Amino acid sequence: MAQDRFIIRDCLWVLTETIGVPIYDFDFRRFFDCRTPYEPPPKLSAVARIGAFEDYGRFFEECRDIGIDLVHSPKEHVRCSSLPEWYPLIVEQTPRSRWYSQIPSISEIEDELELPVFIKGARQTSRHDATASIVRDRFDYDAAIQIFRSDPILRWQDLVCREFVRLRPVSGGTNGKIPASFEFRTFWWRGELVGAGRYWYEADSYTWSNQEREAALKVARQAVDAIQCAFLVIDLAQTTDGRWIIIECNDGMESGYAGASPFAIWQAIIDRETKS
Repeated sequence: MAQDRFIIRDCLWVLTETIGVPIYDFDFRRFFDCRTPYEPPPKLSAVARIGAFEDYGRFFEECRDIGIDLVHSPKEHVRCSSLPEWYPLIVEQTPRSRWYSQIPSISEIEDELELPVFIKGARQTSRHDATASIVRDRFDYDAAIQIFRSDPILRWQDLVCREFVRLRPVSGGTNGKIPASFEFRTFWWRGELVGAGRYWYEADSYTWSNQEREAALKVARQAVDAIQCAFLVIDLAQTTDGRWIIIECNDGMESGYAGASPFAIWQAIIDRETKS
């Protein structure tokens, strides 16, 4: 179980553990009124901020055994965090994708998608490593697969190949990483937007206009309505021809804040839970 658990303002359980990642960790007790009762009060939703779940189903049952109901069922967690589950629900808003339980040959991939392609795990990439992600030819593929087979984050996941879409670039970023693009991370709680910020926080500062934000959130809203999970993260990017597409969907319990304000996100969530 998590190292710390508490209720914020008598409306939301939080289970938390520091994992040493600045864009993920957040000191709730420093900013909010928190208490830990001896007996869990009934009918309160709960969120866990303990990093990526190794076995969400088991963790969900462990929480339930002590009277804490996580906001996502195991099925909902998979639906919002695994590409093979969320992709069919939003296929028109995101790059074409194929996934494989066994690592395919480059020929198998070329039968379905044109090179270049973007490679990732069914749930996540590995530290945005460009060599492990961007495949332009057979040599790139061999290098990417070597990494995929040995990487502790990737090797247990199904392999996903995605259409390589040209994205609007932004300046800055980190050498060796996927090139930074005009991408934003948005947080949604029970169907309402509770936070947003630039995805590439390491790049030079960038922001969206009101018109760009409105167009992007319209696309995100379609995914929120289709996926139907309580705490959802949608990453959106603008293509070089001005379209907004969905890059990734994630469980909000596992997602880093990127350039969004964690305090603002949790304040908005607590406000909504207080009113419900």
